Amino acid sequence: MSRPHPPLPDDARLQQLHAQSLQQLSPATLARLRAARHAPARHAPARQRRAHGWWLATACTAVVALGLGYSFTAHPPGAPPAPVMASAVDDSGGLLDENPDMYVWLGATDLAME
Repeated sequence: MSRPHPPLPDDARLQQLHAQSLQQLSPATLARLRAARHAPARHAPARQRRAHGWWLATACTAVVALGLGYSFTAHPPGAPPAPVMASAVDDSGGLLDENPDMYVWLGATDLAME
C-alpha cells in the first residue's frame, strides 16, 4: 500500500523557495557552482570511450549472430534417416524346422484348437 502524497505547491511557491535557498548560500559556494556549470566537461572523453566500447560490443554480437544464422540456413540439418522396413518374407519357418518339440508341445495343449 502506498501512502497518499501531500499536494504539490504551485510554481510561484517553488520559485520563491528556490530564491530563498539561493540567498542563504555563501558567495564562495555560488562562485564554485557557477564555475562548475560553465567549465567544460572533464569526463566527456571517458564517456565517449565507454560509448564506443558499447557500440563495439554490440557490433561484434550482431556479427556473431548473423554468422550463426547464416550457418544454420546454409547447412540445414539433414532429414532423419528413414526407418528400416521389415522384410516381407517370413523367415520364422527355419525356427520351426530346427525345433520339432514345438509341434509336440502345440499338439499336447488345447492352444492349437482355439
